[in-house]
Amino acid sequence: MTKTNPLKPFLYLILFIVGIEAVGGLSGLLAGDIKGVYNQLKLPPLAPPDYLFGIVWPILYGLMAVAAYLIFRKVNTHKSEAQPALLYFSFQLILNFIWSIIFFKGYYWLGVLIILLLDIIVYLCIIKFFKISKLSGILLVPYFAWISFATYLTIAVALLN
Repeated sequence: MTKTNPLKPFLYLILFIVGIEAVGGLSGLLAGDIKGVYNQLKLPPLAPPDYLFGIVWPILYGLMAVAAYLIFRKVNTHKSEAQPALLYFSFQLILNFIWSIIFFKGYYWLGVLIILLLDIIVYLCIIKFFKISKLSGILLVPYFAWISFATYLTIAVALLN
């Protein structure tokens, strides 16, 4: 009988958190001077102050990481559902990653297309996650709410600029 390391699940959780936070950080880094660009834009009503993004995104990435980890833990018991759910998660993470780079380089209408696709994929991801783990689906809801608001901002910025 083999012993399993009791720290292994915790280490995987840490890897998910660090990895997904790093994706967000790298996207921001590659996007350039986000704060400077944001403050030069003509912004719509309800546009938040620039500092709020630096507070909200790390929290959302952390919630996303925990949600994905919970699904990852179910791969052995719910393989036919968990693997496709993680594929949707990966796809939305790629879209999330490229949106900042595209948008803050001035390609606003392409940013609109990407964020609309992101909205759809995250919605489908929530449905898939919720079927496997209610908590994992719920953990993605704040993210979906935020990107829905970001969709409004993206469309408004594209129209105003």
